[in-house]
Amino acid sequence: MMRIIAYLAALVLVSGCAGVKDAVNPYEENFRCKARDSEGKCLDTPTAYKEARLPDNQGIETNSINISQIEAQNSRYKALTDLLEAPETPVLNPPKILRVLLLPYRGENNELFMTRYAYLEIEPSQWALTEVSEKKP
Repeated sequence: MMRIIAYLAALVLVSGCAGVKDAVNPYEENFRCKARDSEGKCLDTPTAYKEARLPDNQGIETNSINISQIEAQNSRYKALTDLLEAPETPVLNPPKILRVLLLPYRGENNELFMTRYAYLEIEPSQWALTEVSEKKP
């Protein structure tokens, strides 16, 4: 009798797991990309990254154009990196701005001024990380 109950319990558990699995993941586990040409491509992540960096890598002519574009971009990155790494590069701290809410009010000649914001500069921008001693007049 215990054997039959254990068998029935195991059968219920096994069939219940299949239902839970389908409820958690209703999609097929054997994913195969079925995209049409007009809808894009099915690519793995490294290939998609390479195609994003070199979008026209079909021929030598387009590669030479892409190589010159990449070289220009790399030179801009190098110039920016040199500026950021240079210890002499000053940094400008942004100004501190205060946003003030003005509630609606009635003016002197019965005008109605609606809700709006006013922006006030509390502190001006300041140079930081400079070696030049600034003298105020």
